[in-house]
Amino acid sequence: AVERAARRERAMGRKRRANPPPAEAAALTTPKLILLDVDGVLAPFGGRDPAPPRGGKNVRRDSDEAFAPFDDRCLDRLAAIVEATDASLVLSSSWRASDAAIATIERRLRRHSATLASRVPLELFTDRRRHSVRQWEIAEFLATTPCASWVALDDEELVEGAEQARHRDLFRGRVSTIESSLGLQDVHVAEAIQTLGAVD
Repeated sequence: AVERAARRERAMGRKRRANPPPAEAAALTTPKLILLDVDGVLAPFGGRDPAPPRGGKNVRRDSDEAFAPFDDRCLDRLAAIVEATDASLVLSSSWRASDAAIATIERRLRRHSATLASRVPLELFTDRRRHSVRQWEIAEFLATTPCASWVALDDEELVEGAEQARHRDLFRGRVSTIESSLGLQDVHVAEAIQTLGAVD
């Protein structure tokens, strides 16, 4: 009798794993999201031609001369976040408005590493036609896009200030504010992983 009860319990356990509760099932299928800015995050200083680090060894220049080059160290850090969290990328940068800019980002991600190449093609964007306050754009996107967790990597202020009052509570604790002259740093990697949650 004891053995039969044990077999039933094991069978029920397998059934529960195969058919998780709705909330657990949703967590398994709903992505984690990185709301990604570009200028000042992957391309320190922003603009068309930011100054390279001394020696120029860490800035990758390519044929897309109309667009600011990305710093390899910043790409390394973005890859570390993606690798640790399995998060998807959402382009919240003004680069989203241009097909040529999106294609440039995709080429650079593919070229950098298999981790970032796995996030190409980019399929998630805040509204490509409507531009207002960055915080408002992201909030509108999140209102219609289910996600398990999210973090914003941006050199714009998304929490403090009068314009940010509208969605401040939503954003508090989910923003890693980046110094545009430096780009994505190790401290932002740690913040993003903590906010999103590392994969097992």
